Amino acid sequence: MELLCFLGSFASACGVSVYLLGKWLSRRRAAAASALALVTTHQGKLTSLPRGAVVEVVGESHYQETLEALSEERTGRSQRIATTAHLVRERVNRFDENAVAVVIEGRLVGYLSRADALGFRALIEEMEARGEIAACAATIVGGWSRGERGSGKFGVKLDVMHPDKAPADATIISHAVTGLWEAKGPAGRRKVVQRALESLRTEDAKTQLLNEASSVEVVAALEQSAGLKTPAAKRRRLQAALDALRADEVPDELQRQQVEWLEAALRDLDAPPEA
Repeated sequence: MELLCFLGSFASACGVSVYLLGKWLSRRRAAAASALALVTTHQGKLTSLPRGAVVEVVGESHYQETLEALSEERTGRSQRIATTAHLVRERVNRFDENAVAVVIEGRLVGYLSRADALGFRALIEEMEARGEIAACAATIVGGWSRGERGSGKFGVKLDVMHPDKAPADATIISHAVTGLWEAKGPAGRRKVVQRALESLRTEDAKTQLLNEASSVEVVAALEQSAGLKTPAAKRRRLQAALDALRADEVPDELQRQQVEWLEAALRDLDAPPEA
């Protein structure tokens, strides 16, 4: 009789445990689905966060099969696979209301630690409100296999600057403008602009930088034109700068001053010489 009671109690306890486990797994699946759905919905609106520090991803041990599918064939050496990760708020997480999921190629591979999630949460919320998904450089590491001597687990490391340590947009633009004036030629200036754009957080700041870059490019074109010998060569240089300015991504209202400078310079070339 006692044995039957024990077995009955054990079965009941197991039933409760299975029920609770089922609820936990259901919530985890819902959380993962929420994160993945958000990434899928906003494809094409990825915004890269600036590099700057190694951020360790946690919980990868639960996603080893996924990481192996994203990796190369195991060898005796640890892997280092460069990729891009998306950072997505997980709205359904009973363990951490600030949880931030790490997603690679549409697959959940882990989470930011609690401390890192707190630091990134506000920035990610701001980006999602603008219809953007936070993206950052990532590396899949580990995954070595040495036969009978065992194998290593996969891990994920992010290369992303913590929001609290990221310089303000105004500082980035100021440094970029200095770099634009010091750069050699259009190719050098394009590199300066591209690096700065990767670090800026808001669209307004990016537009401001592009406007500043256009202004520098126009002044450079005017200076180069002044150094050319023939009116035809000067006209070609100014017209090329004007065409490039009209084709770039800066809104027309912000280009007005630069366009006026170039058009005035072209008119001066076409004006008859003073008697």
